[in-house]
Amino acid sequence: MKQRLISALAGLVILAVVLIFLETAVFNGVVSVIAVIALHEFFGATKINQNRYLAAAAYLVAAIIPFIPRSQEMDLLPMVILPYIGILLCILLATHNTTRVEQVGLTFLVSLGIPLSLTSVVYLRDAYGPTLGLFYLILALGGAWFTDSGAYFVGCSIGKHKMTPVISPHKTWEGAVGGVVVCILMMLLCGWVFAQLTTGYTVQYQNLAVIALIVSIASMIGDLSASLVKRQFGIKDFGNIMPGHGGVLDRFDSLLFVAPLMWGLVQLMPIVKIA
Repeated sequence: MKQRLISALAGLVILAVVLIFLETAVFNGVVSVIAVIALHEFFGATKINQNRYLAAAAYLVAAIIPFIPRSQEMDLLPMVILPYIGILLCILLATHNTTRVEQVGLTFLVSLGIPLSLTSVVYLRDAYGPTLGLFYLILALGGAWFTDSGAYFVGCSIGKHKMTPVISPHKTWEGAVGGVVVCILMMLLCGWVFAQLTTGYTVQYQNLAVIALIVSIASMIGDLSASLVKRQFGIKDFGNIMPGHGGVLDRFDSLLFVAPLMWGLVQLMPIVKIA
């Protein structure tokens, strides 16, 4: 527990430093690095990195995507993805004795899915500006991490009924409910703090509560999906870069579901109205 708390505190300090550069390309660069590290951890778990050509092509695409401007996404993404498909097929042809089609398919899926999901936080910044964009970014991160922390502590305290004993034997229904409740309360608190610290904005608390509920459930689905992958490949964690928490992908697995969902939901159900 002590190691877990120290790592979490160190992570928050690093996050605070990164947010100083929110309006610069440094932020895009950090998202790019996180995407590549997460992809590398996934490839290590699934042994895809044994084909260095597949891995190298995937890393390059994952590094590029966070730098594609939101305003030009539909124009530039095909210019990246279509040649990428051709490169993957060429690699398959050249290494067909050791590479299977399903490996190429999995590489394509995760090498686009991970960076595109993480890039949603860049889109929140670009679409809503430094003030509101930062607020939505904090909610996206909070939606994942409030749920995880709430579920962990409530589950450890009163958890008795196993939720998914085969996929993740330590998770309980009590912990899941606790995670949702903690997430909703903490996100409402974030909304109240935002309202106190800013002027010209009106927080729609009913929309915030609904979105908190949705992203909390999505966060748990993301966590369980990662647990399923780890169980099928016989590993405990994707990495060990964060003592007590595992790797980057272990810490950001829920965010892969929450960030794009937050990006879509705030457009359908605005949390903040400009007065």
